[in-house]
Amino acid sequence: MNSMYDHPLFEDADALLGVNERRRRYSFENNGDSPAESSAFRFQPPQKREKPYTVSEINGGLGRIIESGNTLVWVEGELSGFKRASSGHCYLRLKDEASQIPGVLWKQTATQLRFEPKDGMQIVAIASIRVYQKGGYYQLDIHRMQPAGLGALYAAFLALKEKLEKEGLFDPARKRPLPDTVTTLGVITSKRGAALFDIVKVARSRAPRTSIVVIDVPVQGEAAAPAIAQAIADMNRYGKVDCIIVGRGGGSAEDLWAFNEEIVARAIAASALPVVSAVGHEIDFTIADFVADLRAPTPSAAAEMVIADDRENQRYFRALCRRLYGDCDRFFQESRAAFDSLAQSPGWRRAAELADETRQALSDLESRQALGLRANLSGARLRVSAAASRLSALSPLATMARGYSVVADAKGTTVKNVSQVSCGDAIRIYFHSGRAEATVTSTSVG
Repeated sequence: MNSMYDHPLFEDADALLGVNERRRRYSFENNGDSPAESSAFRFQPPQKREKPYTVSEINGGLGRIIESGNTLVWVEGELSGFKRASSGHCYLRLKDEASQIPGVLWKQTATQLRFEPKDGMQIVAIASIRVYQKGGYYQLDIHRMQPAGLGALYAAFLALKEKLEKEGLFDPARKRPLPDTVTTLGVITSKRGAALFDIVKVARSRAPRTSIVVIDVPVQGEAAAPAIAQAIADMNRYGKVDCIIVGRGGGSAEDLWAFNEEIVARAIAASALPVVSAVGHEIDFTIADFVADLRAPTPSAAAEMVIADDRENQRYFRALCRRLYGDCDRFFQESRAAFDSLAQSPGWRRAAELADETRQALSDLESRQALGLRANLSGARLRVSAAASRLSALSPLATMARGYSVVADAKGTTVKNVSQVSCGDAIRIYFHSGRAEATVTSTSVG
């Protein structure tokens, strides 16, 4: 690093210096001193004192001496005796090979820690030296604290961020939009982590029919970054998901470091499927967040961003149905009112009268045609009956009814002359109501 102010602890160092100065002045004013008087404070030797110092005066004097100058320091040491009180404050000791010093993290500062402090951990901190007069000792009021070694990690983070930004990997123009509807969701995380549980829980509550395809990967350690990059490529080759959530739950900066690796960033950028980065908590930012098409503050939030709420869709659909019903009802009411208004107009009444007159004329015409048709049919029946009578008079059957018969030979030919038969021929005699078979026994002419 070019200077100590490149370290992430110093992002607001100037503000901390200002706070420290205000505290120092407040302490002087409470003791009735000015900063100049306090900086000139000296203990008097016994021969110049009229009475001995009290214990409180000794501690107060030490406090003024110590706090008269700059007390804001950058310190590194090993954690020891770390304890989190029920009040939320944290108490600890920082030590090295030769010495140690007590310290405190007040509740407001302790809640902002991004890692879980443990005894034996090497840490760096920004702190103010304070004298605890009641106890008669001095301590460190810690404003910022993180594991040692994060300075180098932070420098690597900034270097890679600058490199990828210059290449355009963070450009909003290259980011892919999320699909409107996700039916199959790809998730790349550890199957043993809370992140997967949170994503599945949200998905089941919002859209139970959503399918989830999970690729189990380590999310911290040396093997994590290559595994995550490979999983992104594998999910793209599979291709049967609508988008991908890549992430994990919270942890220290070292725990999240896999998502700051260049191999992961380039795998996200190369993905044909939209990628949502969901790493850690809302305060955590990684390189993956900048490259991804969308950054979610937590895995649960990622699922909420990606998966539409079926219940909300159903409410929207019901609202549309109610609106459609209302529009239709209003249309029909307006149409009926328009029709009623038209029906009352003079032009419409005249049209109705014309229609009635036309129907009456048509009915009269139908009646006249029916009468004419019946008359024609009656005359036709009379003519047919007369013709039938004449035909009946001319019919052979009428003649036979008067006693005449018809004779036919065996072949059915009518015998009109005696010369057509001989003795012994079989003949048929047809009467008006039947026939008889006979044999010719004799013939004569005349």
